[in-house]
Amino acid sequence: MKGFRKIIWVMASLLALILLSFSFRTDELSTRRMEATIRFLADDLLEGRGAPSRGADIASLYLASELKAAGLKPANEGSYFQTFTVGKFEREKSEYEISLNGVPLGSEDFIFLPFGMDPGKTPMKFNLVFSGYGIFAPEEGIDDFKDIDIRGKAVVALSGAPWELDPYSLFGYDHAIGKSLHVAVRKGALLVYVSEEIESEEAKSKSLEIQFAEAMSRVPFVFIPEFKGKPTSGIGAMLIVKPSVFNKALAGACGGTFEELKTRLAQGENLSFELDVSLKVHIKTEPEFALTRNVVAFLEGNDPKLKDEWIILTAHYDHLGFYAAREGEDGIYNGADDNASGTAAILEVATRLASEEQLRRSLLIAFVTGEERGLLGSAYYSAHPLVPYEKVIVNINADMVGRSQGSLQALATGCDAIYSKSEEFAQAAGIKVIPDQHPSWRLVYFTDVYHFARFNVPFVQFFTDLHNDYHQPSDEIELIRFEELGRIFKVIYELTKFYAQGGEKPEFKRPIWFITPD
Repeated sequence: MKGFRKIIWVMASLLALILLSFSFRTDELSTRRMEATIRFLADDLLEGRGAPSRGADIASLYLASELKAAGLKPANEGSYFQTFTVGKFEREKSEYEISLNGVPLGSEDFIFLPFGMDPGKTPMKFNLVFSGYGIFAPEEGIDDFKDIDIRGKAVVALSGAPWELDPYSLFGYDHAIGKSLHVAVRKGALLVYVSEEIESEEAKSKSLEIQFAEAMSRVPFVFIPEFKGKPTSGIGAMLIVKPSVFNKALAGACGGTFEELKTRLAQGENLSFELDVSLKVHIKTEPEFALTRNVVAFLEGNDPKLKDEWIILTAHYDHLGFYAAREGEDGIYNGADDNASGTAAILEVATRLASEEQLRRSLLIAFVTGEERGLLGSAYYSAHPLVPYEKVIVNINADMVGRSQGSLQALATGCDAIYSKSEEFAQAAGIKVIPDQHPSWRLVYFTDVYHFARFNVPFVQFFTDLHNDYHQPSDEIELIRFEELGRIFKVIYELTKFYAQGGEKPEFKRPIWFITPD
């Protein structure tokens, strides 16, 4: 009897070793496949995968082919593509005519970021409201919008806050972009941001915020005509003007100069009120129209009760395209980390689940386009969802997961159960999960999870943080940390499998600051 038990123990041990060896081999194979995907997507031949572009079309064809080869079915009425029309225009081929209270602005007086705007809808005239600093931070007891109705209006806000600003917090709620999103989600037309940091070339050179805005003003602006000028992301259009322009055009209407109003705000005075003046905007250009597409596929669950519930995996496969570089200069934004890395991870999760698992719930894969141009693909999906939002258990998104230094951020604001599960699976994978390291940035507004969270879908975005190569041509394949990416893949895979196999549906408790349009 003892001999028999010994034989059984030896056989069990051998089986465990075989399974462990198989696990190591499959994990190694997954890492190699992810590297191959990133190398393809980030190659110069795809010219930065700008949306729309030939390079992005090639990337989408590659992803659809890989999903088909893995055994996933087309999710859009027999097609792996969800195709839509976008319009595009460029600053250097456009003329902006802008006036504040009848005062025409010279090109040196402003920086204009017409996110989501359709030039064909201009010229447009907007009534103005003044909102002080234009900050919404309920955790700090500040709401500069509470006494004004900004729907369809342009909102004037001054730079600064009731505290010292962090110059590196470009997406913070106390900076221009953070202020613009709280205009957009309240259905305001655009933000008029008054900043002394564009008053001179010296001031510009010292301001990361203005340098970022100037860089963004030079990239092509892309919009979805179907949206009729409505923003496709949390960020809306923005006009940054000099204090001298404000003083000339609006000081009388606002009851003080820029400097005087800043002093009153610093003393705690509430300065939010409607103005009896307007802003006029005319974008003179001829937009180019083209087709771009999301890549969509699914695995059907096999549980009679649960197969009508869905896990949605997302990643954006586009990047910034390229610019005409000087000889010897790299002008291609390859986007190896942003977001070939997240695309490769989600593709491998889908491939492994299709080959290894019989899922109880159903799985939808959506590789979305145009994230870099204002969440275009996920916005279009939100207007044309392939499964009912109320049937979605969780959205799992991967965006920039290729540069881990041993940790992985799980952005799961209001979704504590998902964060806890991510921690559990990360510990087993040998990597540390940490919470959002930039809570004041409100990153849910800036990524594709936004178009799920605004419909109250529980979500998590995996992210390994920004770096010096963010939105630079230097975001290259050589900087991807593949061993850590292999561990991150395991976390996403195990988390997806947990919910797909019937794990309890998580809750999403909206933060008090998370306001979305009706």
